[in-house]
This record gives sequence, C-alpha cells and structure tokens, in this order.
Amino acid sequence: MSEVLRHAEAITHHRDHALVDAAMVQSLLELVGKGGRRVVVRLYRVVRMDEQFQITLTAWTDDGEIRCDDIECNMAAAPAPMIRALTLGVPGFGLMPDERGRKLHFTWLPVIRDKELLACVELGTTAPLAPKHLLLMIGMRGLYANYLSLLHYSQIDTLTQLLNRKTFDDSLQRLLTEEGAKSLKLHAHERRRVAAEKANWLAVMDIDHFKRVNDTYGHLFGDEVLILAANVMRKVFRSKDKLFRFGGEEFVVLLRDTSETHAVSAFERFRRAIAQHEFPQLGHVTISIGVTRVRSIDNPTNLLGRADEALYYAKNHGRNQVQLYDNLEKEGKIAHASVVHTEVELF
Repeated sequence: MSEVLRHAEAITHHRDHALVDAAMVQSLLELVGKGGRRVVVRLYRVVRMDEQFQITLTAWTDDGEIRCDDIECNMAAAPAPMIRALTLGVPGFGLMPDERGRKLHFTWLPVIRDKELLACVELGTTAPLAPKHLLLMIGMRGLYANYLSLLHYSQIDTLTQLLNRKTFDDSLQRLLTEEGAKSLKLHAHERRRVAAEKANWLAVMDIDHFKRVNDTYGHLFGDEVLILAANVMRKVFRSKDKLFRFGGEEFVVLLRDTSETHAVSAFERFRRAIAQHEFPQLGHVTISIGVTRVRSIDNPTNLLGRADEALYYAKNHGRNQVQLYDNLEKEGKIAHASVVHTEVELF
C-alpha cells in the first residue's frame, strides 16, 4: 500500500499535463513490471469529435526509459480492440506484436471523466495481465482521471473551454525554455537547418468589430460568438497545438513543430473557416491574425510584441487576414517590434 501511495503522490505532485502523464507511465511501469517481466506502457490523449477519435501519443516507455511528446496517431491504424474500448468505454484486450515484432498481451483502459473521454492507457505484457494487476491499473486510472479533472478546472477558460491566460503564461515560458535548451545543443548551421525545416509559432487572433457585436446584439450574443469560434478552432488545429482564450475577443495559438508554409496554411484555413461559419443572428464575422516564429532568444514580451505588430498591421490594412511578422519586417512594412502586449480593445 505504501508503494501505491508513493506513486499517487508522484502523479499528483505536478501541475503540468506532460509531467503528470510521464509520472503515470512511470508508476504503471514500476507497479506492473516487477520481476523483470517485459512491460510496454503508452498513454494517449483522446478527443472524440463527430463520431471520430483524435488520438495523440503523449507518454510511453522506451527500453525502460520514459519518453514524452505529442505524436498524432493514425486512427485507421489503431488496433480494433482499442477502438472498441474507446467506443464502449470498457477495457479492451488483444494479442499483438510490439515494436520489436514480439507478441504481447495488450490491455486498453479508457480514461473517462464526467462521461467525457479524455485518454487511454495501453499496457502490454508477455503474459496475460493478472487480475490483481488489472485492478491496480483500474485504480491508478481513477486517480489519474480525478487529478486531470482538477487540472482541467484550473487551466480552462469557463466560457470557451479553451486553455486560459494563466495556462498560456506557463506554457509559453516552458516553450521558450525548451527552445533555449535545444539551441544550446546545436551548432550554428544545425540551428539554421532545424529552423528552416520546423519551428514553433505564436499567433494572436482578434475577432473583427467585436465591440460592435456586443453593442448591437448584447453580451450574450458576443459570448455565443466566442464559444462558436472556439469550437471552430478545435476542429481546424491539431490536437498537439495549444489553443488559448487570452482575454475578451482575443485568442492565442501555439503551433508546434511545423514549417512556415504549413503554419501560414493552418492559420489561413482557420481564418476562412471563421469567415464561412454561420453565426446565429449575425450571419458572418471575420478574424484578423498576427503570427511570428518562436526564437530561442525570445522572452514573452518581445514574442508577444511581434505577434501584436503583425495583428495591428492586419487590422489597419483591411482585417480578415493573416500577417506574418517575419515577412512584414523583411519587406520593410513594419519596424522592429516595440509593442508590449495589452488587452486594449482593438477598434
């Protein structure tokens, strides 16, 4: 019992979702993998949309080491017992080869909170899972689900159900720390190559003429616009991208590990989706978007300042458009960013 409590403390020690996932995988590895038996543990984040699942691998074992990242999975390639378990909300079982081609007995446990599917625990062992270990998994899953619920309420904007401003501040600081650490490990030519291939991007988005919506139709209709815009965001962006309500009618997106072409394409796709969406009573609204690349030498103020400059440029040049700060600066259309981000209403 003392060992289980130790693992419970390890899981609930963190407030960062990735660290919680890693602690959960570590705990299952140690609790089920005693005696030197081969154990594979994977933890997936799962979102159900329109009868389809978005499945993202977030933490897993790799020869006894714990790895963390957001890797989108192809639902079509997911094992049938796993999909059945997610669909029915019950444990699933199957005999399948692992990444080395060896047959393992797999167990899939959906993680559900308040009837909402959140995640899935996958565990593979050389022999069928003993009943005591299945009960242990179920107990750890319950602890994990309850703690995710607590994290959810502290990190989510109550109106839109996107991540909130406090979570943005923490996420951005962590991302910048990761960028700095990664840059230190690379030589100059490697940094240029990596930056050209894939980068992280920050976008500040502002619904055009939102004050007019509130003044004409009232704040309840304004809130409905924010909720529907957030729903469109969840459908357009990848599950690994972080979506925030920054304040008022303003949203922020952190786009991870993608090229400039794909980043601009994603934001253009979102802009078009908003413009084409039918909003009750209003018909159509538009959104302006300012984007900038996340650099290893950035701090939150200058990073947000660049995104703000691009957003203001979009607002001042017709709205309903995506503007990339890096391109605007190269073309001499804006000077070096000096704006400190505020939440002042943008006409």
